[in-house]
Amino acid sequence: MTSAKLLTGTLQNSQKFFLQFGGQGSPYLKELVKLYAEPELKEFFETSFKTLGEIAARDGKNPLLNEGLDFKSWIENPDAAPNEDYLARAPISVPGIFMTQIANYVLVSKRGYPTADLIKATGAVSGHSQGVIASALVGLGKEGAEFLKAYSDFLKFVFYLGFNGQKVYPNFQVSEDIVKENEANGDKNPAPMVAVIGYTKDELEDRVKKTNDSLGLKGQDTVFISLYNTPDSMILSALPSSLLAFRKQWKAEMDEKKFKFVYLKTTAPFHCPFMETSLDKFNAEDASVVPFPYTGADLKVPVYSIFDGHNLQKDGNLRDILFKMVLIEPLYWDLAIAPIFNDSAINTIIDFGPSVVSQRLTGGHLKAKNIEKQSLCASNAKELKVILEV
Repeated sequence: MTSAKLLTGTLQNSQKFFLQFGGQGSPYLKELVKLYAEPELKEFFETSFKTLGEIAARDGKNPLLNEGLDFKSWIENPDAAPNEDYLARAPISVPGIFMTQIANYVLVSKRGYPTADLIKATGAVSGHSQGVIASALVGLGKEGAEFLKAYSDFLKFVFYLGFNGQKVYPNFQVSEDIVKENEANGDKNPAPMVAVIGYTKDELEDRVKKTNDSLGLKGQDTVFISLYNTPDSMILSALPSSLLAFRKQWKAEMDEKKFKFVYLKTTAPFHCPFMETSLDKFNAEDASVVPFPYTGADLKVPVYSIFDGHNLQKDGNLRDILFKMVLIEPLYWDLAIAPIFNDSAINTIIDFGPSVVSQRLTGGHLKAKNIEKQSLCASNAKELKVILEV
C-alpha cells in the first residue's frame, strides 16, 4: 500500500494527528449508502450485517424495533427504508452512526493509512458523545480479523447501549399539545434534547437553575445541561414538557439577543441522570450477550474521556465506563479535545463523521482560543481527497 502524503509528512516531521468521531443527531443513511459501494468495505459490511442479524434474532420482536433492524435492505434500497423518525430512534441511530464512522475509518486505513503507521502518527483520540466508543475501538490499533472481531463486539455494545437508553425512555412520542405549543413559539420537532446557542456556560447554568427552582422541576422533570459543546453552544436534556417550560420562561430574552433554540433529532435524553437506571438494565438483561474484554491497557494510543478529560489507558474494563459516559454523565467537549490545544506536535485533526458536526464543534473551540490547526473530515468529499492524496 502506498502511504498517503499527509501520513508520510506527519511522520517525517514528527507531528501527530488528533482523530475524532461524531455523535448523535447526525444523518447517516445516505453516507452509509455511498460507503457500501466501496469494494474495500465488503468484509466490513458482511461483518456488520451478520452481527445485526444476531441481534435481530434475539430482540427483533421488541416493540422498540417495530420496523426491524435490516440495515442491509435499507442501504441497498434507501427509498424503501423507514422514515427519519424511526432511523433517529436510539436503538437504530446509535448503531447506524457507529457503522458509518467506522466504515469511514476502515476506508481511510485501506487507502494509504496502514493501521500501524496511523497509530504511530496519532497523538490522541476522542469522540463526541457516542463517538467516544468509536474512538476506543480505533485506539485498540487492531487489524484484519482481530479488528473485525472487536468491531462486531463494539457494534453489539452500541446497539444495547441505545436499546437500554430507549427502554428507560420508552414513551418518546411527543403529545400533540406540546407540538402545538412549540409551534406557537416558532420551534419545530420537539424532542428530549435541545441545542441552546448564545449563552455562556455561567449564563445558561443560572437560567436552568432558575427554571428548575421557580417551576419546582425535580426528579424526572428536571432540566439538565447535558453537553457543553462550545463556549456558547450547549445542549439541554429533559422531558419535552420541561424543555418547553424553559423555553417559555426565556423566549423573550433569547429572541431579543437572537439566541437559538433547536431540538435535536433524538428520542432519548442522553448524558443526564434521567438515564441512571439504564446501566443496571443493561447489566441485568443484555450484558451477557455482549462480549467486551477490552481494557484501558489494551489501548495503543491515548483516548480521552468526554466527561473529565482523563486518559482511558489508565482504566480497567471499558464497558461500563463508556456506557456511563454516553448515557448518564454530562459531556465537556473542551476536556476531550484538550490535547489539540496542549500538545504542539498535534498538527492535523481528522474527523470520521458522520457529517461534519463534531468537526464544527472542535472548530468553535479553536476559534475561541485563536489556534489554527488543519482540520479534515472524511465525510466531506473534498476533504477526503486531501486525506487520501498520495
